[in-house]
Parts: sequence; C-alpha cells; structure tokens
Amino acid sequence: MQNGGIEIRLSIDTDEYKILKQHTTDLIILPCGKDALINELTTGKLGNSNRIMLPKKILERFKIGTLEKKAPSNIFIKDGDAFLLIKIKGSEIGMPKFEV
Repeated sequence: MQNGGIEIRLSIDTDEYKILKQHTTDLIILPCGKDALINELTTGKLGNSNRIMLPKKILERFKIGTLEKKAPSNIFIKDGDAFLLIKIKGSEIGMPKFEV
C-alpha cells in the first residue's frame, strides 16, 4: 500500500491475456462468484435494438439518477462464462453540469 493505493500482482492465463489485448491501464478487477452477483436481471433480445434496460429499484438502491444515453459496453468470455460490462454512468467529479 502506497499513497492511498494498493499495488497488486496478478497471474492470468492465456484466455485472460487475450481478453486484455495489450491494455495495461484502466483495468478493473471485479468478483464474479454467486455471492458477488446479487442482482438478478431478466435477459432477452429486442429485435434489431441495441438496448439495455435496468430496473428502477436497482438504480435507486445505488443512487443512480440518470444514465448515459450511449453506454460503452463489451462482452467478455472466460471459461465458457459470458460477462457483460457496461459503463452506465460516468464520473461527474470536477465537471460542472448546467441544466435548464
């Protein structure tokens, strides 16, 4: 631990290395066990639409009022499991926001 941060060393397999695609910054480490993925969402396809719908209850629980109109996302596959990562809200720290 240095300067308020924690330095870690990871050991990854070949599949995880391929997922990274040479990215060495802006990485996120998340748990993916049953006890970590506690919110259930209903999945499905909507024809040709690129949409993700989130329950209001979950958004309220995490105090998320507004969502990004176009949310960057990607699906990562590891050991046959598929994970959807979506950035649904950007940080507003240091950015003034004016609304009418």
